[in-house]
Amino acid sequence: MSQTILVAIVVIPGTARSAVYGLIDLFQSANRILAELQQAPDIAFQTVCWQIEQDPLATPEIMDIPPSLIIVPPVLEGQAYLEPQPVVCSFLQNWHRQGTVISSACAGAFLLAQAGLLEGRKATTHWQLEGAFRYQYPSVELDTDAMLLADSDLVTAGGVMSWMDLGLYLIGRYVPPTVVQALGRFLLVDTGARQQSYYRSFIPVLDHSDRVILGVQHHIHREYAQPLSVIQMAELAHLTERTFIRRFHKATGLKPGEYLQQQRLHKARELLENTETTIERVAWRVGYEDVSAFRRMFQKRTGLTPSQFRERFSNRAIDGVKGAG
Repeated sequence: MSQTILVAIVVIPGTARSAVYGLIDLFQSANRILAELQQAPDIAFQTVCWQIEQDPLATPEIMDIPPSLIIVPPVLEGQAYLEPQPVVCSFLQNWHRQGTVISSACAGAFLLAQAGLLEGRKATTHWQLEGAFRYQYPSVELDTDAMLLADSDLVTAGGVMSWMDLGLYLIGRYVPPTVVQALGRFLLVDTGARQQSYYRSFIPVLDHSDRVILGVQHHIHREYAQPLSVIQMAELAHLTERTFIRRFHKATGLKPGEYLQQQRLHKARELLENTETTIERVAWRVGYEDVSAFRRMFQKRTGLTPSQFRERFSNRAIDGVKGAG
């Protein structure tokens, strides 16, 4: 007799329906692959949805077993994930105490944090939500370069489409790797590990009220390819170096040197994606005299070498995929 793994998907206002239905299809497909590969599968996945319309949490009428997995999917419309959700939080806390594995994708991590489940833990969410998450939950160790971070009892995944990575990982906790690989071949998806750092862009904070720092930011955006020290930046701001660093970090969330590096790497990404300029010339054009240092910094920030990044994301690579049909 096979074991039933009950997967509960929490649906709050604005939840991405594509993720909800995609997860249901993913677990059903896993059942299909298991049936094809095993004469009598040891386990079977069953999915249910808990929907929150107004106040109460609408639970399925029939639930013979407790959930083994709970998933909070991405939220694409509205900001319900930023609002108090006491019913959901109580629900997550109760099931977590009973041993259920709690997981999230994208903005769903806000609800796990609101429930207090991520205190002192390492977690991820969408890289564009990093600022809002750090502001609300400073005690959570956030890593928005990671696509997926897993503990035995809590799992968080990063981007909007990370529900696929999350689903495959959760399935893989119960089935042999060969089943996950077969599932990937059936769905034509990559089951290998990836990182959000492959995709994230530099989005500078410009809507602060420090006009002096904003002027320096604009200078960096124009002159990023030129030698620019922190002392020179402080002189532009007519501030002492110490005061400048403090005000710059308060306004932008980054130290001046880090900000300059981010701007340079942002421009390097654009050149790698849209031109055939050599790696060496890309490094020089964005302000790196040492090409080796550029390669090391690029890989540290993105998780890919410049050549790997170009191969994966350049317009030429995209055209090659289009032409393959």
